[in-house]
Amino acid sequence: MAYAQRWRDRKVQMRIGSMAALLVLLALNVFVVPFTVAPDSLFAHIVRDVLLSMILLSGVATVSDHHRLFMAIAFVAGVAILVRGTGWFYPPGTTPGLLDETALFSLGILGLVMGIKVFSAGTVTFDRILGAIALYVLIGVVWAEAYQLISMHVPGAYAGIVHASDSQDRSSWIYFSFVTLTTVGYGDITPVAHAARSLAILEALIGQLYPAIVLARLVSLHVAGGGSGTNQT
Repeated sequence: MAYAQRWRDRKVQMRIGSMAALLVLLALNVFVVPFTVAPDSLFAHIVRDVLLSMILLSGVATVSDHHRLFMAIAFVAGVAILVRGTGWFYPPGTTPGLLDETALFSLGILGLVMGIKVFSAGTVTFDRILGAIALYVLIGVVWAEAYQLISMHVPGAYAGIVHASDSQDRSSWIYFSFVTLTTVGYGDITPVAHAARSLAILEALIGQLYPAIVLARLVSLHVAGGGSGTNQT
């Protein structure tokens, strides 16, 4: 009995640790690296690939107790890491679209898995709260990847991006994404193309609704569980 309790406690600690690690890695990916590392440098490419791999692996660890979710995100993470790794063997500039599309797809799947974990039935635990915060940050990261892809495929999709190099600077898209997500709307970068406008509208809508929906869900789960820690809906 004592061994089983220790094993359960260890699994809880692992879930909390992996979720905290995911949140820290996302914070580094959003608030530190894009604004401190030269975007076109070799070091920036290395850091971005390493961070993406670690984010995906942390996401795998957070759902290790859900077999189906674990298998899904583990497969996607493995493919994404493999694609990023093999990209180093191709001449520079030959696979930027593929790498960005792979990052968008893998982070999108991770966001979907995190959403299932955050909103599924169960008790309100500390790792679930961390997951809700991580999911909010992850939404901004996914949209930043989408904005950058649109800028690559649709010239002039955004007003305010003056130089071609600006559209490849990830810090610009991180900045625009979170300004849109939080509905601050400074207006220095403006979506012009239809696809860009649609994405911006959707992200702003999510930014408005997400906090209210998450709060309502966590409160309802807490009330349904009676605050007793029982695994109820």
